[in-house]
Amino acid sequence: MKVDKFKRQATLRVSTGGRLDVNFFLSYATDEHPGRELIIDILNSERSFIPLEDILKGEILMIGKNRFMDVALTDRDLLPESQEAREIGVQIELINGDLVEGTFFTDLPPDKLRLSDYLNFTPQFIYLCRDQNDVILNKDYILSLKHR
Repeated sequence: MKVDKFKRQATLRVSTGGRLDVNFFLSYATDEHPGRELIIDILNSERSFIPLEDILKGEILMIGKNRFMDVALTDRDLLPESQEAREIGVQIELINGDLVEGTFFTDLPPDKLRLSDYLNFTPQFIYLCRDQNDVILNKDYILSLKHR
């Protein structure tokens, strides 16, 4: 049975330092929320390996998502209502020394507004909104965070 999918481009950075321009294959609907499937839905799914299209070679690769350090997006890939949630401005240092700044949007309850709550009550991959090129980060590759 063929499932209808569409492609969404991103740049994948893996733990070895390599980068790969890829297309994610997303569904037009998901059980997780109204609307289409998002890249973060796939990253936070139970799947260990994700099929991705290497844009340069045109090949389909199965890549272990636990080695994804981050995924830089060409276009914002969030549900519109996500951007109406409370904002947490952060500066992040990754284990490779890179510094990244941006904003997390959270709909956690009012008694869970601390940065530590956000990190401890969210899935493995977290979405960071930036002025240009939002990024999805794997929490395993974050060294430290602070409010900005």
